[in-house]
Amino acid sequence: MLSRIYPGADGLQFFQGLSLVLFFLVFVGAIVMIVTMGKGHIDKMSNMPLESGDDHNNGGL
Repeated sequence: MLSRIYPGADGLQFFQGLSLVLFFLVFVGAIVMIVTMGKGHIDKMSNMPLESGDDHNNGGL
């Protein structure tokens, strides 16, 4: 189909398949990372915006 739009695209089928496979791998990797993430880490990250920040070094300000 791409060769109808762009006649010079005869050798690009490999890159089309490669981009689809890479997208699928990144998507599956993100899902695996989310599923295997520990509950403690999720709780810590969800509370980060609510922390007061008093115990952090503000660069001398």
